[in-house]
Amino acid sequence: MALPFLSALLSGSGTTKVLYERLSRFSLLAGLSEGAVRRLIGESCWFGLPGGTHLRRDNENETALFLVVTGALGVMVEDASGRRRLIAQVPPGETVGEVSLFAEEHSAELVALRDTELLRIGPGAFEALVAKHPRVMIDMMRVMARRLLETTRSPREHVRPKTFAIVPLQDGLAEEPVAHRIAAALTDMGAKAAVLDATASGQSAEWFHTFEAAHDVVFYRGDTPDSAWTQHCMRQADRIYLFARVGRPLPPQPVRAVKERVCGLPELLLLHPYGNRGALPEHFAFHSGLFESHHHIRQDCADDIRRLARCVAGRAVGLVLGGGGARGFAHVGVVKALAEAGVPFDYLGGVSMGAIVAAGLAAEWSIEELSDRMRAVFVTAKPLSDYTLPLIALVRGRKVTKLLRTHFGSMRIEDLARPYFCISSDLTTGRIHEHRTGYLWRALRASAGLPGIMPPVNSRGHLLVDGGVMNNLPVDLMRERRIGPLIASDVTGEIDFSVRDRRYGERPVWRLIWQRMRGTPSIFDVLMRTGTVGSEAQRRLVRDEADFLFEPPLEGINPLDWRSFDRAIKEGYEHAAKIIDRHGVPLTSQWCEGPAVAVPQR
Repeated sequence: MALPFLSALLSGSGTTKVLYERLSRFSLLAGLSEGAVRRLIGESCWFGLPGGTHLRRDNENETALFLVVTGALGVMVEDASGRRRLIAQVPPGETVGEVSLFAEEHSAELVALRDTELLRIGPGAFEALVAKHPRVMIDMMRVMARRLLETTRSPREHVRPKTFAIVPLQDGLAEEPVAHRIAAALTDMGAKAAVLDATASGQSAEWFHTFEAAHDVVFYRGDTPDSAWTQHCMRQADRIYLFARVGRPLPPQPVRAVKERVCGLPELLLLHPYGNRGALPEHFAFHSGLFESHHHIRQDCADDIRRLARCVAGRAVGLVLGGGGARGFAHVGVVKALAEAGVPFDYLGGVSMGAIVAAGLAAEWSIEELSDRMRAVFVTAKPLSDYTLPLIALVRGRKVTKLLRTHFGSMRIEDLARPYFCISSDLTTGRIHEHRTGYLWRALRASAGLPGIMPPVNSRGHLLVDGGVMNNLPVDLMRERRIGPLIASDVTGEIDFSVRDRRYGERPVWRLIWQRMRGTPSIFDVLMRTGTVGSEAQRRLVRDEADFLFEPPLEGINPLDWRSFDRAIKEGYEHAAKIIDRHGVPLTSQWCEGPAVAVPQR
């Protein structure tokens, strides 16, 4: 790609001085004279790399040093699972390729995060430069030493996207002010946000670089899917949003040349009409591979825009609720205290009883409605009372299924107003099964189905049981989304499961009935404990990944003690309120003001 700087340099125009001043700000070239910089340019190669393009490390690029003049390069490596991961960004004014210059080999992959202008310095040009200016070698060693120290002192933080392309998929959407509404919400949070549309299409790479440097977040607003401007928007973007209106037909191949980017596949923004919320377009299902996740935007709901703004800023709040049977009622109290403190629930996840509470929040039930529905299902209806001949389980599970279908109806996970997931344990594969699509009631039936007590759920031949068997607090799965601060509520506690009766299990049935099982764990208790004890070590490990952890004491409340409904909620509320008050200010002011606000540690 031809570079505007190069033609100006060769023509001897006044831009040469501007180019020299830009290169002289590189730490590697600091202190060199203008003549030395000019000679280096003459012996090096200028070229451009379109956004999203990989820098091929062969031929002249195999052992070379690269100076990033405009744009940005991303450094990619493969993790243990074989997935490509962005570990660093190389902004303008920085260099990359030092290792390959000396060792003649490289392990990382370089990709242009946006339209980028580079200066390639080959081994010969670099040796000539060092021969005349030995200080360059000292400066390079300092840069490499600084990067090494940064790597060893602390683990690399996730690189937050800064530029976002919004690509309309249907006619008439280009004029929808969604980008401006998100930018306004970010401005209210204290960030510098701006929107660029097709009127900026004639600007140079240097202009876009300067504009991006002056803002925290920049939205590139496309016009039509295949226009030159929209293609430019996608090349400049760290994250791509495909924008569609619910109820309108979508093209089967919505955007030409949208491939997996450094930050993953595009995300889908679904615009809903006033006073209504439609369903996700059928051919845009998750398995289509067209997008990574989606966000519902109701035209009459400002909270949807604020939630999306927090996602963009890395300030979205994730809430994870663990399993625990009747002890999980305490989640309702914890959620009530958080809501009173002004904490938003942007992403929700859970397992077993925690999955059911989180599902109610994702469906936007009020705390009162959530409490009433939980009481109706678990206290009044007594769901675990349809006993059967225990060939597969102690209860048939049909009563639980009927109650879940009654309260959640035909809701699908992907159509919930707030992003949600729950997990179950796949006995067929021995792995965790993450539910992100499908009927909500069915996912909850699998997530809360303790083996031995309720029959497993058959999912395409796989047997799914309670997620707590393998992971009773899926904080790690929420952390993978890298959305922002993470709150967890763990109600497992330290339950006393000891037995003093030396003949436990050997007593006659009539005696156990006469004693009403006092002090003797029942088969329900044993199966409940067996179903979660295997994930105990994992639960203790992932708890540290939460930024804020609630652990209501719930002394004396058994996982099967459904009558402790009110007490569990009360203790959960009092525990959470006490911890929140200890911080002195509402958590929302600490976490959601803007992208630069630090997250409080528990």
